[in-house]
Amino acid sequence: MWQTTDAALIQKIKDGTVTLDDLTKEIQPGLPIAKQLGLKDGDLAAAGCATTGNHCMNVFAVSIPNVTPASYITWFQAAAAARNAGKRLPTNAEWQASALGTPDPGTDNGTTDCNVSIGTTAATGSRSNCLSDVGAFDMVGNVWEWVADWMPLTGSCAAELFPGTGDWNCLAGAVAANGGGTGALLRGGGRSGTLAGVFAVAATVSPANGTFPDFGFRAAR
Repeated sequence: MWQTTDAALIQKIKDGTVTLDDLTKEIQPGLPIAKQLGLKDGDLAAAGCATTGNHCMNVFAVSIPNVTPASYITWFQAAAAARNAGKRLPTNAEWQASALGTPDPGTDNGTTDCNVSIGTTAATGSRSNCLSDVGAFDMVGNVWEWVADWMPLTGSCAAELFPGTGDWNCLAGAVAANGGGTGALLRGGGRSGTLAGVFAVAATVSPANGTFPDFGFRAAR
């Protein structure tokens, strides 16, 4: 996620032609044209992109390789950043179709495999083996990814959807306490070892919760 008010740069973001050099160039010494956000808890809100997504107009979802993926994001902030870039959050079905073929279950050799180990996030696209049938990188591991769909908040997990994958399947047991709540679907499994995978899914967190260092998203056109 990048914040900028530069019209030419914004157009490149919307066109899908922006590069890392474009985003990191300086208007003048010490004054970059854009600022990367989603790197620590609260930096989006501090930059004017509220947790509600309201009035979040100059933060943009950008897909480029070799950067730290954004996290600490509520569903609403992700939706706003995607909108600003002329994109949207993918549906659960779209996410699933795009992820198919990514190694699952897989190992993590720390260099080319999907980043499913406990630890820090890997740079986007840096794990060359973490590739789906249609060429999408990092759909397993690294960060959990918000998708568009919501459902009742769930409080427990069930057996894996496909034996042998070990993937999270946390759509069981609607939360009844305090009237329940709403959960937004998260996919991919983050850095949770063999529990991460193509079929990892959870609705255990409110879409308003953005305090986690491994909650991110990807956008679709």
